[in-house]
Amino acid sequence: MKVLMIGPFPPVVNGVTVSNDFLYHSLTSQGDQVNRINTETGKIASMQGDKISLHKILTFLSIYKNIFKVSGKDVVYMTIGQTFWGVVKYSPFICYCWLAGIPYVFHIHGGYLSKSYLNMSRRKQRIIKVLFSKSSCVIALSESLAKDIQNIFTKVNIAVVENFYDQELIHPALERTVHSVPHFLFLSNLMLGKGILEFLDALIILQDAHKLHFKVALAGNIERGMQAEIQKRIDRLKEDKVYFLGLADLPKKKELLYWSDIFVLPTWYIMEGQPISIIEAYVTGNVVVSTHQGGIEEISGYDTFFKTEAQNPALLAEVLFNSVQQLPQLKQAIEQTKKTTQIRFNSNRFVEEIKEVLLKK
Repeated sequence: MKVLMIGPFPPVVNGVTVSNDFLYHSLTSQGDQVNRINTETGKIASMQGDKISLHKILTFLSIYKNIFKVSGKDVVYMTIGQTFWGVVKYSPFICYCWLAGIPYVFHIHGGYLSKSYLNMSRRKQRIIKVLFSKSSCVIALSESLAKDIQNIFTKVNIAVVENFYDQELIHPALERTVHSVPHFLFLSNLMLGKGILEFLDALIILQDAHKLHFKVALAGNIERGMQAEIQKRIDRLKEDKVYFLGLADLPKKKELLYWSDIFVLPTWYIMEGQPISIIEAYVTGNVVVSTHQGGIEEISGYDTFFKTEAQNPALLAEVLFNSVQQLPQLKQAIEQTKKTTQIRFNSNRFVEEIKEVLLKK
């Protein structure tokens, strides 16, 4: 199968780039002829895609020189954005597919598309509808996100493919250490929408009001303009409590996931989908504290998941405190969740289901 993948790829690290990179290498290793066009602009922001900047325009003008890579492909796979600009910037590639008679598939990595569409002008809605109506299939991360898309694009074929984890994270022989104090982990880009400030505010409450002793690791790139606000809160926590590690590669991520007890992601990110980091936390034996933003609710049905509300540090502190209190009783549930999620979110399943969609085209 000759495939062209168009979308964001590393070195920038987020859920979409990780997914695209993994799929690219998996398909290539299976003997498929895969080319790729990297559309990553290099920006980390809570409001990605909502405004057209000169930087974005110049980036995509340089990307369009690769348009002839579409020629001769059996199918084109695009991980498009969730705003008008996030979709329309792919239109030259889409139009080339029309002219060449090449089928194309969209993969939507989030739950903002339907809301974005409803806020568009009728002219913009018509443009988006045409681009979607001629696609072979649209892939969504969950049933609820698929339903949102289907409600708008009623004639579009939709497939649900849940996210995955890298199986190299699994370490069967590694025994978890029983810690004298709970270990919290924030393993995501340190963005406003991902809830990093609420998390740090909640930790301050745990320290000052609950007198709770703990350790916390923060691993990810910092959103532009957020450094001062993050540092201000870290300065209020005792020095021996917080470890800031920057971007974590796979070995470091693995180390952190087995070091931590409770993974925390109080996200309210408008484009949230189904965070790979939550899945990684489950399969490595962590308790998870998060919101139901995007498609998270559909992966929250485990006894080791504790729900919090977005932008509510006081409630988050209470949920964290309760999860710490329950840790000793959750040992069996953690093992069960780990086994169940290792099967459910297996990366081989992810690649097989994506490939099945591409072959149907």
